[in-house]
Amino acid sequence: MPIYDLAVIGVGGMGSAILAHAARRGLKVLGIERFSIPNIRGSSHGATRILRLGLHESEKYVPLVLRAVELWEETGARAGQKLFHRSGSLDVSVPESRIFQGSLHACRVCDIEHEVLDATALRKRFPAIRPLPGMQAVFQPGSGFVLPEAAITAHVNLALDMGAEIHGHEQVLAWERRSTSCLIRTDHSTYETRQLVFSAGAWMGKILAEHHVPVLAERCVLGWFAPKANRTYFQADRLPVWIVDQPEIGHFYGFPIHGIPGFKLGRFRDEPSPAVDPDLPRREPDYEDESDMRDFIQQVFPDANGPVLSMETCFFENTPDRAPIIDQLPGFDDVWIVGGFSGHGFKYSSVIGEVMADLLTTGETHFSLAPFRLSRFA
Repeated sequence: MPIYDLAVIGVGGMGSAILAHAARRGLKVLGIERFSIPNIRGSSHGATRILRLGLHESEKYVPLVLRAVELWEETGARAGQKLFHRSGSLDVSVPESRIFQGSLHACRVCDIEHEVLDATALRKRFPAIRPLPGMQAVFQPGSGFVLPEAAITAHVNLALDMGAEIHGHEQVLAWERRSTSCLIRTDHSTYETRQLVFSAGAWMGKILAEHHVPVLAERCVLGWFAPKANRTYFQADRLPVWIVDQPEIGHFYGFPIHGIPGFKLGRFRDEPSPAVDPDLPRREPDYEDESDMRDFIQQVFPDANGPVLSMETCFFENTPDRAPIIDQLPGFDDVWIVGGFSGHGFKYSSVIGEVMADLLTTGETHFSLAPFRLSRFA
């Protein structure tokens, strides 16, 4: 049985990037994915994903996302496809909210180019959006969106070009630690590896249940709507990616038209929906989901309130504090957890691939991972 330097369980956004960077360092790597590569079963699909530079969640993410942009551009150049599109971003809310204050704080302390717009200026600059009086926006021209399916494809192809072995439609059944390696048993075969990374997304909590890794799957819905008027207002050269937190309706996010037809949006819940078992059939998008999005569209993007074109479900892989876990599994110095990104992770995947390659080959990274340790949940 050959011994791999590294095996990665889960070849989505994070796993594909880890494989590409590790293979580039000369490691003998194996990737195992239970579904197709890419697929629509997890958290890494939907045509576009937001990338904001100054993040309202915390300024601690800014160094990661700045490096992620460099790597998206580098990877796109190597793959011959543009992966990051710089459309700008808007964080829109009442000025006392954590969305506005957090974004503004991150931009200021990390020297991110930005501009504050009141409701009148926002409406004039970006006529697709109709904010309530008194709302304000932080506009960041350097932000934009990443193409998830194209990014996974690029990372996997680059890994394969450098000798990686990657298996789709293969499910991990069990794993165990041996003296100097890990043994992985799947429904196809058995593999031995010196180092192991779990990047299993919404399945992380199940696959590592005995180790009490607190990652739960949340069903989320994305919708694409045909604008009924002023379609040009919703193109990427006229509308940035956006977050709107409106007290009466809630927190929604969305994108200009790109990739597939329609104006795309989804809801982010501050209190996640009840956790679901990712192995059970997922409830398909329905009229209730559409109505929830339409109520928001009618108030804030009324010109977009035309026929629904597409709806998709995806998973958020939530931790209790909605921050990721990037850490060694307790008691195992050669087994790593990379997950729990809680709906805001794909933009980081390029840099997480580099960070993990650094850790796996040198034991060090120049990014602070202290906020992402598993021990914070002890």
